[in-house]
Amino acid sequence: MLGSIDCRKIVVLGNPNVGKTSIIQRYVHNQFKTKYYATLGFNIYTRYIDIADKKVGLSIWDVGGQEAFKQFAFRYLIEADAAIFVADVSRPETIESLSTWNEQLAQVTNRKIPKIILFNKIDLNYDMNVISDEVIKSEVRKEFNGIVFASAKTGQNVIDIFSMIAKMLTTWDEEFGVPSKRKVLFNSAFEEKTLPVMFFSGPNCDFCEPVFNRLTNISSEYPMNIEVVDVEADKNAATEHGILSIPTTIIGTKIIVGESNEQILRTIVSDEYIQLFGK
Repeated sequence: MLGSIDCRKIVVLGNPNVGKTSIIQRYVHNQFKTKYYATLGFNIYTRYIDIADKKVGLSIWDVGGQEAFKQFAFRYLIEADAAIFVADVSRPETIESLSTWNEQLAQVTNRKIPKIILFNKIDLNYDMNVISDEVIKSEVRKEFNGIVFASAKTGQNVIDIFSMIAKMLTTWDEEFGVPSKRKVLFNSAFEEKTLPVMFFSGPNCDFCEPVFNRLTNISSEYPMNIEVVDVEADKNAATEHGILSIPTTIIGTKIIVGESNEQILRTIVSDEYIQLFGK
């Protein structure tokens, strides 16, 4: 029955014209509109998704990014179960505002919730080194559970964002604010001080080999146990972890979807290593 479906509220936040509405409409309606209309206040979209044999209703709140509405945004953030923070890769300055939006969210939520950083518009020209510099400067990255590089225009990696959130919500530990059933290989991590990493790859993946090579370069500084999963050969593993696109890298408790340079990978590895082992 529809009434028995577990419904969760997801808020989508970020500056004006970063593509929040376009991301949602691509996911919900599989369409992209080229003309820009600012969202005033908020709009609500709904989609149902099957995660781990469980149907979850996603109530997606598109919160306007106009300055005039920021003081009222808290009204729309109350009782949020998860959050997606959107930045525009072609406008690195939009990354700086993520901390402001995160602070507003923290004022109205009394618990930890899943949070994803979404870098939109990867179909445009952008400098990954500039993006990584902004990520490194922002301490707020440590509060997020994943980073996704996506394009609302082409649809690349868009579905991953919401399936990732839904997957986290089905296993979220309300008390500790972590995905309690994440099946990353932590078996001997603490004895040997090796960071567990899962790298999902497959054929016809242009970015897989470069990203993997960057990971192995970093492993000389931060010991890692890297498990490589071929999503074509081991479809069960991909399904179990909710992996839809490649490359996807799970570093400790953080997820990165899409291309990422060595600076970003090194920063996330360092954050996770220090969190686990206190180095």
